[in-house]
Amino acid sequence: MDRTLVILCGGDSSRMGTKKELLPFEDKTMVEYIYDKFSPYFDKVYLSVNERGDLAQLGLDAQELPDIYRNAGPIGAILSCLTMISGDRAFFMSVDTPFMDPNIAVYLYDRSYNYDITTYNFPEEYADTICGVFHKRCIGPIFKSVVFKKDIRNYIPEKCETYQLDVDVIDKLSPVAMEQQFYKVNDRQSYYYAVFSILKHNFTC
Repeated sequence: MDRTLVILCGGDSSRMGTKKELLPFEDKTMVEYIYDKFSPYFDKVYLSVNERGDLAQLGLDAQELPDIYRNAGPIGAILSCLTMISGDRAFFMSVDTPFMDPNIAVYLYDRSYNYDITTYNFPEEYADTICGVFHKRCIGPIFKSVVFKKDIRNYIPEKCETYQLDVDVIDKLSPVAMEQQFYKVNDRQSYYYAVFSILKHNFTC
């Protein structure tokens, strides 16, 4: 099965104060780190950006998709991307979750064929985590939720065939604990923690 990945890079990064995707991470930027980590598992990679050309200087083998639904948050970016990708579905993740294991993404993708949305049944504290496969059949319901300001958490699952896998499977797929996988780099403190964690891991390996 051909797999498509979309890395969401178009947030305003207001708490960080600078673009998260361009923050140094190991010997590269954060988006390069995620691209290098995930691209071996996917046949096509897209970067969701505010404006086309935002990340062109990095020279990644990934097409940029500009956000045409501004001020609608990640769901607006997902809608924009679904209208522009070449395939019928894509796995979406945020650039601020660098510890996510590609294996849990592949596991979802390979079980997404018959569903509009395939994701994990996250606990409440991870409810806003972007980790799932969205099919183009979602375009209509997502468009209505954005334009008519529907309650996204209830409206979209009601209108889209959604498959939620138990999060317990993550422990079987990856040595990385769920709490670490979905740790978000939202501000300076969380960024410094992420950088320190990578340095510590590399030092002990």
